[in-house]
Amino acid sequence: MSNNVTQMNPQAQVESAVNELVENAQTAFKAYQTFTQEQVDAICVAVVKAATAHAKDLAFLAWKETGRGVAEDKAIKNIYASQYIWNSMKDQKTVGLISESPMDHIKKYAEPLGVIAGVTPVTNPTSTVIFKALMALKTRNAIIFGLHPQAQQCGAATCKILNEAAVRVGAPDNLIQYIHEPSIEASSALMNHQGVALVLATGGPGMVKAAYSTGKPALGVGPGNAPAYIEATADIEATVNDITLSKSFDNSMICASENSIVVDRAIYPQIKASFEKHHAYFVPENEVEKLSEAVIDPQRRTVRGPIAGQSAEHIAKLAGIKVPKGTKLLIAKLDGIGPNFLLSGEKLCPVLSMYIANDHESGFALCRALLDYGGLGHTAAIHTQDMQLADEFGEQMPACRVLVNTPASLGGIGGLFNKLAPSLTLGTGSYGKNSISHNLTAMDLLNIKTVAGATRHPNELIGELRDLIHSR
Repeated sequence: MSNNVTQMNPQAQVESAVNELVENAQTAFKAYQTFTQEQVDAICVAVVKAATAHAKDLAFLAWKETGRGVAEDKAIKNIYASQYIWNSMKDQKTVGLISESPMDHIKKYAEPLGVIAGVTPVTNPTSTVIFKALMALKTRNAIIFGLHPQAQQCGAATCKILNEAAVRVGAPDNLIQYIHEPSIEASSALMNHQGVALVLATGGPGMVKAAYSTGKPALGVGPGNAPAYIEATADIEATVNDITLSKSFDNSMICASENSIVVDRAIYPQIKASFEKHHAYFVPENEVEKLSEAVIDPQRRTVRGPIAGQSAEHIAKLAGIKVPKGTKLLIAKLDGIGPNFLLSGEKLCPVLSMYIANDHESGFALCRALLDYGGLGHTAAIHTQDMQLADEFGEQMPACRVLVNTPASLGGIGGLFNKLAPSLTLGTGSYGKNSISHNLTAMDLLNIKTVAGATRHPNELIGELRDLIHSR
């Protein structure tokens, strides 16, 4: 057998490996379909406990392997993806009869989808695995991960810990698996495999587009370019604290984090002073080009791979810019948006572009333009004490998450500072070419069957229609 494998060409080896994974997952899935809600929830609890217990270890493994972000913040994300997410959905019914309306003669039943292909990014490699695995287990699905090649070790370790925890409390083996030799070809083979029911993809535009091109249901989410409008009535200290916390958390690896701030001219001096007090460095005009060259790849017009998730001090050093020790953010004032102003796009690092607005109209227009440049449908934020203006902002922004007086990164994922559904997969709707416009939850991984009982006899309806005809 090993001799046959050796003689296979590379593509055949990939297909063979994926076939084996899917076959194992199908076997596990069929066994898992028979589990009760109580059994399912017990398995989820065991997985949550394992993920929480290893949150710090996995975070440091991810930080060491990827060289991105902040290890302590990654540990927080692992706890969020396990314990916090579980607390938000532990009482949800996901097995069998989940709701009924006797008056309407309607009953709804939940059924699993099957085998899910889970594609994960390098930005949140362990927390995304925890989140997607927990969603799959809660809904009686099996999941196979295509891990990012630059985060294979930490992703694989996470999968093993979670699957072993599930098996220890009676789950079928192989409910959680991963591709052992990562490649674009292997991920493509997994997503396109006829035994896969749904693709759950988080990553760059190319990966998300590939997910939607498989000819099967897909839930793919991609990048964002969130603007934050700081309006004249904003609580300046609270606003600056929120944005600094949000943008520096895990060195801005959460896709909902602010990428640009739009500041009303009337309060710009106070905003600048407050940011400087919070250890932000305003890059001089004559050094903005150096920062742009260091951060953005001019051909792809996206953040350079080695820059994503690095600290502000490290980025400044690479750009040849001297900053004070302890600098948390780099802020660069720009006069335009689009391909000629590369820093106006998504940066995935603690670098903010800044724009000055003369009034509400220009502030709104700048935010819309920023969303149009790579952030459509994702997230926008406004800081103001004028709630009527906040409502107008929400109505006008082409973003599926509009956050008011909230840190965008930790606000966008939900549940911490607002009542958005807690999630690590944020849909951008048709704006961003996604199939969902909300934060993904377990309910997105279910088939819901509706049993509708008769509310009247057919003869009654026919009689009513005849009377209506005769009355004309």
